[in-house]
Amino acid sequence: MHPKNVYKNGVSFAQLAKEYPGLAKCLKGTSSIDFHDPESIRQLAKALLKKEFKLEVDLPEDRLCPGVPNRLNYILWLSDLLLDTHEERSPGPPKVTGIDIGTGASAIYPLLGCSHFPTWHFLATEIDPKSLSHAATNISQNELEDRITLLDVSSSSTILPEGEIISHERVDFTMCNPPFYSSINDMLSSAKNKAVPALSACTGSTTEMVTEGGEVAFVNRMVDESLKLQQKVRWYTSMLGKRSSVEKVVEKLKENKVDNYIVGEFVQGAKTRRWAVGWSFGDRRAGDHISRQPGSHLLRSHLPFPTTFKIPLPADAGLSALLPRVEELIKRVCGEFPTESFEWSSIPLPYFATMYGTVENLYSNGKGETSGNTWARAARRRRKMLEKEAAEGRASEIPAEPRFGFAVGIFIGSTSLAPAIKEDPGVHEEGKKGDEDQDMVDEDQDMVDEADAWDHDFISLPASSMEPETSKGSYILLRWTIGVDHVIWESFCGMLRRKLLEGLAEIKT
Repeated sequence: MHPKNVYKNGVSFAQLAKEYPGLAKCLKGTSSIDFHDPESIRQLAKALLKKEFKLEVDLPEDRLCPGVPNRLNYILWLSDLLLDTHEERSPGPPKVTGIDIGTGASAIYPLLGCSHFPTWHFLATEIDPKSLSHAATNISQNELEDRITLLDVSSSSTILPEGEIISHERVDFTMCNPPFYSSINDMLSSAKNKAVPALSACTGSTTEMVTEGGEVAFVNRMVDESLKLQQKVRWYTSMLGKRSSVEKVVEKLKENKVDNYIVGEFVQGAKTRRWAVGWSFGDRRAGDHISRQPGSHLLRSHLPFPTTFKIPLPADAGLSALLPRVEELIKRVCGEFPTESFEWSSIPLPYFATMYGTVENLYSNGKGETSGNTWARAARRRRKMLEKEAAEGRASEIPAEPRFGFAVGIFIGSTSLAPAIKEDPGVHEEGKKGDEDQDMVDEDQDMVDEADAWDHDFISLPASSMEPETSKGSYILLRWTIGVDHVIWESFCGMLRRKLLEGLAEIKT
C-alpha cells in the first residue's frame, strides 16, 4: 500500500463503528464486518469517506461500491507521477486537471482527488443515467461543482472526451477503472469457476462490469484514441485487474512505438492486488520507483527501460570528509561537457522526493539538461561537421538534437533502514482465479534488472513506492528525467560512471 495512504496500518472497525451508527449495525462480533454483505461494505465506504475526508456520499444498492483504500492508492500514485515528471511552471502549487473515465455513481476518484489536493480539478465522464444522477448528487452535496465537471458521454463514439480535451490548454492525466468482463456469460462463468469465493460482495451493474473484449479491449481503444490526441494529455493511465492484461496493453503500446510508459502496482492488505499502466507522448521520464513497481519476474520483460543508475561509494571512507569531495567531483565532471543548465542544492528535487524511505538519506542533489549527447567525442565531431556543412551551404539546416535531462543525488547509507518488504505469498487479486492469483514476489528475487547489459549497477530503486533502499552503503544515484532515446541515457551513465570512479580512486589515494 502507498506509504501516504491513511489506511496502510489497517482500519479499526470497532472504533469506526462507535462514530458511525450505520456501520455499527453491520458489525460482525465486536471487531469485524461481513464483506459478503452489500450493506456492510456500503456502510464501511461511507464511514471511511466521512471520517478521513469529510465526504458525504450516496451509494445506490445496484451500483459498484468502491473500495476506498485501493482507490486512494491510485490517486496517490498519480500524484507521485505528476510530481516526479513535473515541468517548470510559475511558483506555487500548479493547477492540475484530470479526467476520470467512467466516474460511476460514487464519483469516488474526483471526490478523493479534490479532497486530498486543493489545486486538482476533474472532468468526470459517465454513460449510465442512474450513475450520472447519483454522481451529480455526490458532487453537489460536497460543494465541489466548481472543481468537478460531470460529462454525459452516452452518445459519444469515443472513450476519451476528445472535444473537452482539445478545448483545454492542458490536461495532466486521465484515469480509468474499466469494465472487467467481456460478456455477461464471462462474468457468470468466472463467478462459478472461482477456486475461492470473492473477498467481498459485488454490487456492480452490467454497464460497470461488462464491455466487449473486456478490460484489454477497452484500454487498447484508449491507446488508439490517444495516438490522435498525443501531447494534449500529459499522462494517459488506467487501472487493470489482471496481470495478463498489463502484458497485452504494454504490447499494444510497443506496437505503436510508444516507449514512454509506466507500470504501477497497488497492493491492499494481504488479499488484493491491482495494476496500472500509463503512457505519455512527452519526454518526461518517471523514476523506476513509480514506473517499474511490479516485483514479479513474470512482468519483468514488460516493464519500461530503467531510469535509475547507481554508483556505490567506498565503504571504508569517512563520510564527513568523503561526501563534500564527492559533491565537488560531480559538479566538476558535469561542468566538463556543454549543458543548457545545471544546478546543485541540498533541498530534495522532485525526482527524489517521492522515493519514500530513501529520500530521508539524501545528502545533496543536482539536475541538468543538454541538447542531445554533448559528452561523447564522436557526437561532438558530428555536430561540428554539420555546422560546417550548413555554413558552406551544403546543408539547409542543422537538425535539432533531442532534449536530455538528468538528476544526480548523493545518498548516505544507514544501518537503520528497514529491509525490503517481502510480499505475502498468499496475496492475490480480489475475486480472480487461476495463475492470475499467483503473481507474487519471489522470496529470493533481488532488485537487479537488465543484468546482461548493465551488470550490477542498473537497479529499480526502490522496487515499489513502499520499499526502502536495502543497501547500507552510501551511493550516487543517477536519474533519467527527460529524453526520448535510451541510448543517450546509457551513454551518459557509462560516461559519468567512468569519470566518477576515476575521480573516487584519486580521492581514496
